[in-house]
Amino acid sequence: MRILFTVHGYKPAWRIGGPIISVSSVAETLVRKGHEVIVLTSNSNLDQDLDVPTDCPIDVEGVQVWYFRRYQPLKRLFSRVAYVSKSLGFLYSPKLARVLDRLVPSVDIVHTHLPFIYPTYAAARASFRHKKPLFYHQRGGFDPERLKFRSFKKMLYMWAIEISILKRATTLIALTDAETANYERLGVNTPCRVIPNGIDTLPYSVPLNHALLERVGIGQQHTVVLFMGRIHPIKGADRLLDAFLRVKRDIPEAILVMAGPDEFGLEAHLRSRTSAAGLTRSVIFPGMVEGVLKMQLLARADLFCLPSAAEGFSMAVLEALASGTAVLLSPGCHFQEVEQVGAGRVVGADLDALSDALRELLSDRSTLERMGQIGRRLVSDRYTWEGVTNKLIDAYTEGSSRYKLALAKRQSGI
Repeated sequence: MRILFTVHGYKPAWRIGGPIISVSSVAETLVRKGHEVIVLTSNSNLDQDLDVPTDCPIDVEGVQVWYFRRYQPLKRLFSRVAYVSKSLGFLYSPKLARVLDRLVPSVDIVHTHLPFIYPTYAAARASFRHKKPLFYHQRGGFDPERLKFRSFKKMLYMWAIEISILKRATTLIALTDAETANYERLGVNTPCRVIPNGIDTLPYSVPLNHALLERVGIGQQHTVVLFMGRIHPIKGADRLLDAFLRVKRDIPEAILVMAGPDEFGLEAHLRSRTSAAGLTRSVIFPGMVEGVLKMQLLARADLFCLPSAAEGFSMAVLEALASGTAVLLSPGCHFQEVEQVGAGRVVGADLDALSDALRELLSDRSTLERMGQIGRRLVSDRYTWEGVTNKLIDAYTEGSSRYKLALAKRQSGI
């Protein structure tokens, strides 16, 4: 098959977060299976622009990728607002639309990733014009908690544009059952497939480099809690810090690492609260981490914690599990399975529940080690990219056949 993706960003746009890993991993796995994948995306790296060639195809690990400059005239006009929000924006690009009209007639599948952005709108319209099946991924975008952010703008766009696309799509893709419910909540009954994210566990089997870890303030004596993700209100970084400050006096060797890009300018506030508590050496803010340091932090952590209000299917959680690290999650992560198999805990994101769970888990490192071993087996058995991509190919095959049958019936007047 010849498959066209549109997505908000593509590697090396690591500041955007998990979708960059998941979309590129799927694309590369499809290529290894003999399919051709073309990706049309922006040059966004969250609050930065990638230093990549634009408006032309380049090879990225066997995938043909087109990066387009995003035009944001309102952000340039109101630069102070742009600094405060640091959002991706609409990602408008007129050149992207022109390239879509050249490429879509020759592809078999159009697959969009993420709502509320121009690449999804333009690709959907192109698929309808050129009579190609459209597969639509929301990637957590319709979670009720996420819809609370910029709610008026989102709901206006939803009813003016997005709902129509959802209803005309061939197949909707959901990462979890919760995402299926999100589609249904919008009154959309388009066929839907649940296909989770995956992980390749091999790169996460790394020996610890204690010298590197000590340079960022982590000694062998410490019990390490790791938060890794965008420092964003919805991710729960502030709640985790409050809970950690509560339990630190009971577990003096504990330290908290809060790694990730400061998307909403929250880090200064978190640092101030840490300083007021007299614990600046016990809470580490390394910023955005990549490469060796990222792998070392995941492997060294005793507990990975993500008290998020809303996730699609977090790649960071899968990375922690692949690293053999126990996890403490909120219900908003939609990964109850980790508790069912014994790889971690799922507790309410309220401060009391989070504090109690942190205190209990950090007091028993042998249990954390056992949970980590179970978690690694879980993702190795159930969440490989090979298995995930096979499910996606099956969805493509079934959806395309259904689309062609429906198109033939319409053309024949049946």
